[in-house]
Amino acid sequence: MAEGNKDFKRRFGRRGRDKDRGERRDEPKRALPEVPAIQCAVCGKQIFDLSSALAGRDGAGAVHFDCALTAVSQGERLGPGERIHYIGRGAFAVIEFKDKSNTAFTIKRRISWEKEGEKYDWRRTLQQRMGI
Repeated sequence: MAEGNKDFKRRFGRRGRDKDRGERRDEPKRALPEVPAIQCAVCGKQIFDLSSALAGRDGAGAVHFDCALTAVSQGERLGPGERIHYIGRGAFAVIEFKDKSNTAFTIKRRISWEKEGEKYDWRRTLQQRMGI
């Protein structure tokens, strides 16, 4: 910096900008909606991670992802080289890999688990809590 410019008041960057933010930091945060304890409709145990839960097949309540996967696996007969995978949007699929590297696959059957477009109360509460 040149000697003649050391009294120059203009600064670049974010220094000195949070003087007015101190008042906002003192304000209390808004209360998040309380997430009720939800029991799995299949095994009866409490679901602690609602973000990975699925709705029950009949739409009655939430189920663990593993319970849903087990229920789907018991109802399907798999051929050699076939596996069951979650493909998103509340659906599972029976897939068969084309090669041993497990990169290319073919979907043999699609198994719907959740009703498409259905809004569930426990999921709405979770979305409000996340700010979505």
